Amino acid sequence: MGLKILSIQYHAEQFQPAPAVIVDAEHNTAAYSIPSALKQNARDASICFFFRHYGGTVIDPEIRTGFNQLWQPMYLQSSAQSALRLATAAVTVKVTMMWCSQGCDTQLARSLFIQAVAATREALHDPIQSSTDEMLMTILLFDLYDAMVLHYGPGTLEYGKHKYGALAMIEHRSFANFGTSEGRVLIGAVRHSLLPYMLSSRKGLPEQSDYLFDHPSLNDTKASILDLISVQLSRVQSKLWRLRLEDGLNMDSKERLACYENIIAEALQIEGFLLNWNTSLNSDWLPEYIWRDSVMESIQHAGFYGVRCIVWPDLTIGSIWILFCMRYLLTLQIIRQCFADEASLLNHPEQETLLFRTNERSQDLFDFFCETIPFYLGDTTTPKNPMYSTSINFPYRVVTNETTGVHTRIPNSRSNHQKRAAASAGWILFPHLVDVWRLAEPEDDAVPVILREGQLDWIKGQVKRLQKIFLFRDPVWFKRGTRTIS
Repeated sequence: MGLKILSIQYHAEQFQPAPAVIVDAEHNTAAYSIPSALKQNARDASICFFFRHYGGTVIDPEIRTGFNQLWQPMYLQSSAQSALRLATAAVTVKVTMMWCSQGCDTQLARSLFIQAVAATREALHDPIQSSTDEMLMTILLFDLYDAMVLHYGPGTLEYGKHKYGALAMIEHRSFANFGTSEGRVLIGAVRHSLLPYMLSSRKGLPEQSDYLFDHPSLNDTKASILDLISVQLSRVQSKLWRLRLEDGLNMDSKERLACYENIIAEALQIEGFLLNWNTSLNSDWLPEYIWRDSVMESIQHAGFYGVRCIVWPDLTIGSIWILFCMRYLLTLQIIRQCFADEASLLNHPEQETLLFRTNERSQDLFDFFCETIPFYLGDTTTPKNPMYSTSINFPYRVVTNETTGVHTRIPNSRSNHQKRAAASAGWILFPHLVDVWRLAEPEDDAVPVILREGQLDWIKGQVKRLQKIFLFRDPVWFKRGTRTIS
């Protein structure tokens, strides 16, 4: 039998514990009660609540085994007052307090975070502890805590410092990262964490880390290969913005034209990689489409774009598809930006054809993105504690195997879609919705994307919907006041 932890349910009104249940390391709830006389403090109960609703197992070998699956086992193996346990407590108290309508910027969460930082500083003086998997996991949790401050805090934050801290640590550990299965998972988690930050700030992932990130043991799944392609995307995007803001200022017209042509060629190569990735997916990963008329009216009224929506067997597969969609959009946007900056590129008919095709594909991807919203949010429009996720309706489709006649419901029952989407969908979806908004209404001189009439207003409405459900503040990173390059 696996290790056991106690899970306490809370009433939102007064943060008092309800009857407790036993949850094992695989997050399976047993039908046992424990005496109500056993009292737990907010810290312990928050940890139990979090691991019950946010932990997960991988049901497909092509899905990345990320730090979310590694988190609870490492937590259970760490010492009682370790930095990892304190950082875990800080994050989980923030999440639990939000669902209990107590706010996220609580004194308890801040106190635990300060204690975790102090414990980390002490451990860093130990040459053995300072380079362990546990320490790397702790730094990733600090980065997660920073992300929550961005979502819920009233002010700005120098976001990204812990990402660079994690990057510095894996570079220090070098090939020792691959000495354990946990280390290999964590190095992939560092890369996965860095990518959206680098793409959002138009920076390229440092090339000196390639000997780690290109390691064969790190790129053996569909999810990790998509990240590997995205590394190249970050560098081409960074090259474009260096050309626009710095390098191109000292070039003559021929040199600039040649640079733009080279960037377009590199972007087209990345597009080819992405399309090959897409065609390599097996049938279990492909989206299933459901017509609007087949979906409950409550889901339609909550937020439904167009005539159909999309479902997948599992929330994680859907999240990887969203990443593919957004990375493809950024790739096409590089091409569009080149044509907007260098009008002479359009003197050739084949280039006009390329721009037309790029615009068409961009619109198809925006439509695809909008069609995924019901899969993540169902008919939710108000805060809904994951404990009560069974009351949320999600679209589904029943497919029949033509050979065996077996009926399969998508999302499938193994994925616990209701619980996982209720807990995590906002975190998955919100940054991408904001990114789409930014592409359509950039805060600098980037060329805006062109959407269908009313589509941007619908997207803005979904941003507000998520802010209401998950209590997110206006996104700080949407207000990027200065253009950053590397």
